[in-house]
Amino acid sequence: MGTETPYTIKIDQSILDDLKRRLQNTRFPDHIRESGWDYGTEPAQLQDLVQYWITQYDWRAQEARLNSSLHHFKMPVNSVDVHFLHERSPYEQAIPLILIHGWPGSFLEFTELIPKLVNPGVGQQAFHVIAPSIPGFAFSSAPKQKGFGLKEIAKTFNQLMLELGYTTYIAQGGDWGAMLSKALGLFHSDHCKGIHVNMVVAPPTPYNPRHMLQMANAILPYADRFPIFVTAQEISWLNDTFQFQKSDTGYMKQQSTKPDTLGYALNDSPAGLLAWILEKFWKWSDGGLLPYSKDFLITNACLYWLTGNVSSSLRIYYEAANTGDITDILLKQYCKVPTGVAVFPKEIAKVPKNWVCSMYNLQHWTVFDRGGHFAAKEVPELLAKDVQDFFGNTKVFGQVAF
Repeated sequence: MGTETPYTIKIDQSILDDLKRRLQNTRFPDHIRESGWDYGTEPAQLQDLVQYWITQYDWRAQEARLNSSLHHFKMPVNSVDVHFLHERSPYEQAIPLILIHGWPGSFLEFTELIPKLVNPGVGQQAFHVIAPSIPGFAFSSAPKQKGFGLKEIAKTFNQLMLELGYTTYIAQGGDWGAMLSKALGLFHSDHCKGIHVNMVVAPPTPYNPRHMLQMANAILPYADRFPIFVTAQEISWLNDTFQFQKSDTGYMKQQSTKPDTLGYALNDSPAGLLAWILEKFWKWSDGGLLPYSKDFLITNACLYWLTGNVSSSLRIYYEAANTGDITDILLKQYCKVPTGVAVFPKEIAKVPKNWVCSMYNLQHWTVFDRGGHFAAKEVPELLAKDVQDFFGNTKVFGQVAF
C-alpha cells in the first residue's frame, strides 16, 4: 500500500495579488447589443461576475472552507502527483467508490454529493468516496510526457485505489468522468466491479437493422413526426445531441487539436478563462446559471487559474483524440461490468436505451425530469439516490466482496 499524504490548500499571496491586478486591468471586447448568449458568453453576466470577483469574492474564505470540510491528500502514482479527496464512511458495509469529474468542472462539483454518499442514512447504501483531480487538473500535477490519454489516466486511478487498499471498487462520473469510468470497467475489471455514469455515449451499430431504422426515424424529413422505431422522447434526445454536435463543439475541436495555443490566452487572462468556462455552465445546465452561486463559479475557475493548470487541463482532449483512446473506449469496446445510467434532460449527449445496451452491460436506467450536465452539483439528491439504488442492488452486486 502507498502512503496518502494529507494536503492543505494554501495559495501564495503573491499569486492572489497578481490575479487581482489582472482582473482590475481586464479589457472587455465590444459586443452586439441585445445578442444575449448567441455569440458566446453574455457580456453583462461576465462583467458582473468579474466585478464581484474583484470587490467581494474571498478566496481565503473558500480555501478555509475546502480545507475544513473535506479531507485532501496527495500520492505519487504513475509519474503523477495525484490530488484526491478521501472521505471514509462510518458504515461497515460501505463500498469503495471512485468519483471522477470532467471539464470544465472539478472536485468542487461533488461537495454536496459526497456527504449524501458517505452518510446516507438508514436503509441506503453507503460509500467510501475517493474523488481524484484528473492529472493536469486543480492540484494534481500535469503529465510530463506526450500520450498520457484516457487509458493512462484509468491506469493511474486504478493504481491509486489499489494503493489505498481498495482491491475491489466501483466508479461513477459524468463527462470525462463517465469515459474514465468505462475505461476502468474495460481494462481493470478485476478490480472495478461496476460503473454508474450520468453521461453515456453509444453509437448506433451499422449492422443492427433496428438501430439504422431508429436513426432514419429520427433524422429523415417528416419521419420524426411519426415515432415508430423510437419514442418521441428519444427523437428529442437525438435532435438535442445532433444540435450540440452542430453548434456547440467548437471548444472541443480547438482543445483536441491545438490546446496549448488556447492555453496561452486563458492562462494569461482570468476574465477570459472565466468566460470560456462560464458559457459551458450556462449552456449545459438545467436553468442556465441559476443552479450556481457566484462563489461556486469563481472558485471553480480559481482551481484552474491559481494552480496554473489551465493548459494541462485542455490537453486531455488532445491526448484522448490522438492516442485513439476515445474511439476505442467509447465506440468500439463493450463494457462487461454491470452499468447504471442516469439520464438528465439537459445532458449534452442522450441516445436511445438499446444503443447503450449494445455497448454496456446495462443493469440500471433512470430518466429524470430535471438536471443537466453537472448533475452532481445541480441535483445532488437525485444523483445520490440513483447511485445508491444501483450499487445497493444485491441482485447485481450481492456476490461481490468489497
